[in-house]
Amino acid sequence: MSATEVRRLHERLGKVSSQPINVFSFTNKRLTINFRSPIERLRLLIPPCLEVDEIGTTGMGMISQCVCDFRVTKLGLMPIPWTHTNEMLCRISVKGQKHGQPFRAYYTLRSDSSSRLLGFLGGHFSHFRKAISNFTRRDNSEVYELNCRAQDEICSGFFRGYMNALSKEKPATSCFANIEEATQFVFQLDGSCGYHWSKDKLSYQKIQYPPWNLQFCHRYEYDFSLLNYLFQQYDLKPEFDCVLFMEKVPQVWGGSWLYTPDTPRSASPSTAETNRTA
Repeated sequence: MSATEVRRLHERLGKVSSQPINVFSFTNKRLTINFRSPIERLRLLIPPCLEVDEIGTTGMGMISQCVCDFRVTKLGLMPIPWTHTNEMLCRISVKGQKHGQPFRAYYTLRSDSSSRLLGFLGGHFSHFRKAISNFTRRDNSEVYELNCRAQDEICSGFFRGYMNALSKEKPATSCFANIEEATQFVFQLDGSCGYHWSKDKLSYQKIQYPPWNLQFCHRYEYDFSLLNYLFQQYDLKPEFDCVLFMEKVPQVWGGSWLYTPDTPRSASPSTAETNRTA
């Protein structure tokens, strides 16, 4: 897979730019569907200034799909009428640096929003590669269900999670020892980041989180077109790990500015070999 093809994919998935103000939000529910993938495969999808965050010493990284809904309560210093949005977001767990300071973050490949306002603002003033898409949501004591119909055919998705199947007991599919270890890797991050390929500029934002109280969801159904596309097109060799659930979470998404990244990583022999044979 050539660098040009990777760049075209990212440009197809959306824009990356600076976010000049903090954004305050309150999440109703968020479920994150996690897959392990060999680091040398995930490297194909991220810019050279970032590293795939390794799960322990397994040689594996993580690509995830989030489904959630939340309301934005304040933009910068200005409170706004509660603006609700349904969202789907595809991300890779990464490590990077900003001016010599290391960070752990998630790198966003694509984000779809049901809110025309937030989709427009996020599509022009963030690194989340936001697009406005049509959603339907079902949220009750039995299920949490989101269906996204995106204009780009590879970005639609469906998820249904059953609320009577939540617990802190780890599923057999997970490589994590317990819910605390899963929380630490998947969510105990410094922030999020994005990359502008044509400008060779990175954007990193700090995120203020509350103490996490996550559970595993043990019963679910899903179909994500973007993950299906990436798994096949980039031969990611995915291994399903787990579905994580949270609810009623306030967050502050910090302002961010595009900056020239630190020295790019050196390609390892396995990466170079992958690039020759992909």
